[in-house]
Amino acid sequence: MRKKDASLSEQVYHTLLDRLLSNKLIPGEILNRRDVAKELQVSVAPVLEAMVQLEHEGYLESIPRKGTRVRPIRKEDILGQLFVREAIECQAARLYCGKPVRIHEEALKELARECDKEASLSPKHWEDEIRFHKYLVELSGCMALVREFEKTIRLNMFYAMNKFIEPESRTERQSHEELVDLLKTDDPEEAEKIIRYHVRSGKRNLYKDVPDYHTVFSS
Repeated sequence: MRKKDASLSEQVYHTLLDRLLSNKLIPGEILNRRDVAKELQVSVAPVLEAMVQLEHEGYLESIPRKGTRVRPIRKEDILGQLFVREAIECQAARLYCGKPVRIHEEALKELARECDKEASLSPKHWEDEIRFHKYLVELSGCMALVREFEKTIRLNMFYAMNKFIEPESRTERQSHEELVDLLKTDDPEEAEKIIRYHVRSGKRNLYKDVPDYHTVFSS
């Protein structure tokens, strides 16, 4: 019974997550757990468990006397998640830079070219972006970083799909293919600077109030 409940809550979680990432559930929308349970033909318990997990991951929030709603998105939420992604990717870059990148250069560049040819923030671009950066993080050999990256990048995608991230200027975005070449360095400090610059490239408006945005690479 316990395994069945866990399986049902996982199914409900992925169903709701798919709706969030496909814009079928939008910020501010109220979710009634009993209605969801009835629609999905499950008990309330797995729905509650799935909603708690989505709340923990930043998609939902509990409102006293109203229930659960899709969390409204604020600029500080977006910037906070970008910082989380940056921290994960910077640490991963310190681990995978150099030889692992050189070994996987051909596969990475194939994914990079897919990223670079798509319009920024299109669904296809996000799929390619996630695939490319996940590949890089996986090269670190640290599955904890991979798991956290997947959660963080999905939330960033949710923000983008709801148009809370302005389209990036193609002239400001760093080429992913160029990034692969730069990450062949054997210097972890340099690799961290390189990936931080890449994550921030094309997001000038979001980072404009961060004191070190213009000086982070000047040292």
